[in-house]
Amino acid sequence: MAVEVEKINIAKEIYSKLPKWNIANNLLTKFFKNKSSNYSREDILIKILLIDSLYKTNLKDPISLAEHISSLNNLPEEIKSGDSLAVDKVANFNGKNLLSFSSKFCHFHNKECYPIYDKYVCVALKNLIGWKDKRTYKNFLEGTDKLREYNHIQDVSFEDLDKYLWLYGILLNLRSGKKDINLEVKTFYYANPNKFERLI
Repeated sequence: MAVEVEKINIAKEIYSKLPKWNIANNLLTKFFKNKSSNYSREDILIKILLIDSLYKTNLKDPISLAEHISSLNNLPEEIKSGDSLAVDKVANFNGKNLLSFSSKFCHFHNKECYPIYDKYVCVALKNLIGWKDKRTYKNFLEGTDKLREYNHIQDVSFEDLDKYLWLYGILLNLRSGKKDINLEVKTFYYANPNKFERLI
């Protein structure tokens, strides 16, 4: 299925009607911009707590995670340059792979280089291009870039493409009867099913 700019614009329109998600996105964007060059343990912890509470990433030990991130050499420079390995370095914590959280952490520091890895985005990529999730950020970027190149939408920002893939993945889950969908999105979907179906 082709992913056209028109469909991405529909996704942006839907997203604009989700006030809670817009508040969360705007708050994180503003805070990270104001603290973009500050990687002190305290500021990192605040960033972690904001992402975890607003995006429900289910972190168990944010204080130790902040210590882990603050110990990573050259991380600010790597994120600024858009190095994909920075996401994996942040994600590799206590034997776990916190890829969803770490992609958000890097995304809000540098939106131009880091699309968000998310379960609904993964559902969308698998459906659209048969992408296989290897649980590395490089693999995720390759899938995202392949989708952009195939559809000639390289000029679409990662942030706008993310909104489309996220909502498309949610739509697929709603169609298959999945119930673990965000209430705000689900409510909008049932009130505006035709608009959502235009994403297909």
